[in-house]
Amino acid sequence: MNAPIPLRFVVAGVLLALPASLQAQPATYAPDAFLDSTAGQLFRAAQLNWQAIDSSVVRYTSVIKQRIAAGIRTPLKDRTIYRNETAVRAFWDRDHAPIMQVMGNRAQYPGREQAQKEDSWSWMNDLAMDEPFEPGGDRLLFGLTSEDTEEITDPDESDFWFAHPLAPGADSLYRFQSGDTLTLSLPDGRRLLTVQLDVLPREADVHRIAGTLWIEPESGALVRAVYQLSRELDVVRDIPEVREEDEAGEFDMVPGILKPWIFTMDLVAIEYSLWDFRVWLPRSMRVEGEVKVGIMKMPIAFDLSYQLESVTMEDDLAEPPDPALIERHFDSRAEAMAFIASLLSESSGVAYEQPEDVIRADTRFIVPQDITLLEESPELPPPIWDDAPGFSSEDELEDMVRTLADLPPIPTQGIPWDANWGWARHDLIRFNRVEGLAVGGRFEAELGSFMGPINFETTGFFGFGDLEPKGKVTFERRSVLRRIAVSGYRELRPTNARGRYLGLGNSLYSLFFGRDDGEYYMATGADLVWRPPEADRESFRLRFYAERQDSVDIDTNFSLIHAFDSDWDFRPNMMAQRLEEVGGELTIAPWWGSDPLATQVGLELYGQGGWWRHPDTTSVKGDYARASATLRVAIPLADASWRVGLEAGGGTSWGDAPVQRNWFLGGPLTLRGYEASVKSGPSFARGRLEVARTYSESVTISAFGDAGWAGKREDFDSGDFLYGAGLGFGLLDGLIRMDLSHGLRGPNKRFRFDLYLDAIL
Repeated sequence: MNAPIPLRFVVAGVLLALPASLQAQPATYAPDAFLDSTAGQLFRAAQLNWQAIDSSVVRYTSVIKQRIAAGIRTPLKDRTIYRNETAVRAFWDRDHAPIMQVMGNRAQYPGREQAQKEDSWSWMNDLAMDEPFEPGGDRLLFGLTSEDTEEITDPDESDFWFAHPLAPGADSLYRFQSGDTLTLSLPDGRRLLTVQLDVLPREADVHRIAGTLWIEPESGALVRAVYQLSRELDVVRDIPEVREEDEAGEFDMVPGILKPWIFTMDLVAIEYSLWDFRVWLPRSMRVEGEVKVGIMKMPIAFDLSYQLESVTMEDDLAEPPDPALIERHFDSRAEAMAFIASLLSESSGVAYEQPEDVIRADTRFIVPQDITLLEESPELPPPIWDDAPGFSSEDELEDMVRTLADLPPIPTQGIPWDANWGWARHDLIRFNRVEGLAVGGRFEAELGSFMGPINFETTGFFGFGDLEPKGKVTFERRSVLRRIAVSGYRELRPTNARGRYLGLGNSLYSLFFGRDDGEYYMATGADLVWRPPEADRESFRLRFYAERQDSVDIDTNFSLIHAFDSDWDFRPNMMAQRLEEVGGELTIAPWWGSDPLATQVGLELYGQGGWWRHPDTTSVKGDYARASATLRVAIPLADASWRVGLEAGGGTSWGDAPVQRNWFLGGPLTLRGYEASVKSGPSFARGRLEVARTYSESVTISAFGDAGWAGKREDFDSGDFLYGAGLGFGLLDGLIRMDLSHGLRGPNKRFRFDLYLDAIL
């Protein structure tokens, strides 16, 4: 049995066999830049390859397919507000401007139908592709920045830039480490060895990436890359011009609901293929990120696929031309473009033309004469959430994420920090019937540790109604795969944490209309929370806690609509039991589908268990468990402009559950047409049915009916259900929702108007 040859000897042997022109020349690097000798050899070969402009490719033809999706992330689901699929055939020539044959283009976003009515060429604005890949261009950033950053020691601070890990001076910003080998199987049966080179920033910085490159050591060519920004981009903090405007007070009147402005690049994955065993050209690219603007989180995903059809290289020009080819000469470029359009028309059976005014970034476009064919083209790829040939599959994307997760922690230099209070952030000022007006402040810092950066956050609130200080201190470790946080707190808690009763919407209703839908108690203790990474939707949440719980009183009777009514008061709050509790809770909330024109399904499973005792009387104690399940479905009918929404849920408790662990029904989230907590008890059942008509891809008008019951299991009677009905108006697939409802049974039935966020339709 042959012993395995150490990786460093394999790479060294390959590098020694390189021609002198490609061998690394003596250079001075930081002494700690390379964590092993193989990493240094790979880096030198890759840097030489990166600096050498590849002019061997004269021209190529490729079918390029692209798909993009951008959405809005909410606790219920991710909503797609923009999507685009494009298919083109690109004719690239190093001596001429590129030509693109547009074979398909499809887009979906609010207002597109109106734009098409006003301008028949509006589809051109939806074509999110300007020019094809240039073989002599950068293979790692692949057009992600407008700068060709060869010198990273003195960058242009007026523009956002990446410190390229292969540029001169990169050894002062990064460290490098070799890893596993990756063997690629070629069509002729040969196998090609590539070696992993980890790129490790010396400190977390918004201009540096962290990731892994796979290098073909014989040529130094980049074969595959997976990386992300080593730190999120805070527009105010990290862009000097914006920071100067902020320090001058120009953003003081921007409400906290629109701050901060954060961009994260969570994943960039690029793969190349070896054409005819001679040149590496792109195969696919995947980019995932998220934009945060105040309370809004907008995930963005981008996919690109190259299917090469022909490549002409310098060596090919030396061969005699094919005698079957006829050389043609044209008097003008327009005449040449017309001839190309006629050839494409003959080969595809679709009539093409080249409009003179359709030029972008020096690229000329040839388009079908009947542009309605673009949206029906069989060449179009499926939406980005579906697997398709040529693009990275879900399994491959998971492998890429694990590759990033395996990188060592990124050091943090100094202590980056931020402090805000009150109006500066949307969640630092609130109003409810317990605290009245409550103003908060938050201090955040990023601390270095042996585990990597630890996010430290401390938040405090003071209520001018209850005159009670509250606070929370959290240490959170964030990684590519998870977030784990440990907290100590004394804070006001709603019985339903997912009801957002301490958020902006309920605060405005409380202040303006005197309607507070939450039920509250005071919690003092500590907890451990495990959640998905910040880049993902929160599809699960596991929490363990030990805390003391106390009842709270109504300490304000002010609202604007009742300002001159001395007899008015808020409805009473639930009287929570005073106790000490140790317990845990788990929420699992997957959601399938984000296209508002297709079927969507969501499932929410919740379980909680705890042991409690009275703090003053040890004989008063108990334990309990409770669980609930909610199913949500949105189904398009035969006419896609009509949809049906269904929601059904139920839950129950076992043991000695305290009052604050009851289920509460009433209000827009559970039972429309009734005030909050109209029904409560250790068990509940509820459902709703809705039929909606969609207009202009973003506006819905619906009719709905709700039903709900809560109480003890042994007292269940279908005759005790409450029913409500009404009309609804929604924007952006239920992101913004307005309902006018009325109860149909019971003493508390009345008309009720609700404005809220995050509905199923």
